Amino acid sequence: MASNNDISNVDAGRQVQDRLLDVAEELFCEKGFDNTSVRDITARAKCNVAAVNYHFGGKEKLYIAMFRRYMNKLISAQIENIHKVMSADRPTLEQLLETLVTSGLRSLTGSSGEKPLLMMMVREILNPHLKNAVVVDEIIGKFLRVLSDAIVRLCPGLKPDAGLLCVYSIDGLILHALLFSNYYYKYCPNLKLDDLIGHIVRFTAAGIRAAAEEK
Repeated sequence: MASNNDISNVDAGRQVQDRLLDVAEELFCEKGFDNTSVRDITARAKCNVAAVNYHFGGKEKLYIAMFRRYMNKLISAQIENIHKVMSADRPTLEQLLETLVTSGLRSLTGSSGEKPLLMMMVREILNPHLKNAVVVDEIIGKFLRVLSDAIVRLCPGLKPDAGLLCVYSIDGLILHALLFSNYYYKYCPNLKLDDLIGHIVRFTAAGIRAAAEEK
């Protein structure tokens, strides 16, 4: 049986790990992976420099742990959104898409504080520091399957492979809006976020239904 001291040490270790993950998230968002040092992280987290190696095995593994924690949170929320829509009496493709697109683009309002995290995710996709298996197999793969299954269910006639391609298209539209939102608003100065979401939903729904009608 573990003693009170053992339990206390475990709790203290978890607190240090959580603090390192929180600070790593902040700094990797602010400065990127290459420009963030272990000393930067431990100084802000008020930990010994050796704490990163002790708890995570180095900067790269800390980054992986931080990224996995964020992605799991993001993907879990999106999967929950999908289940909520699909559990309704008569779910529609538009309802599903609106939920996903709104959740994905809400950072553009600046009110959620999530834009730096999403931009870090985009940077990782464009300039990866993680092994592909970590991102695709462990995290994104589950989301792709759940969303693809939901789309196929809402669009009779849509083949599973085509459903997966539709998911990739949705992801691409959301990521593009996140990356280039400044251009959207520069060249469409009267554009509102709700209008952008509505356009993406209509555009995507039409494309998915067209794919479902292909013989």
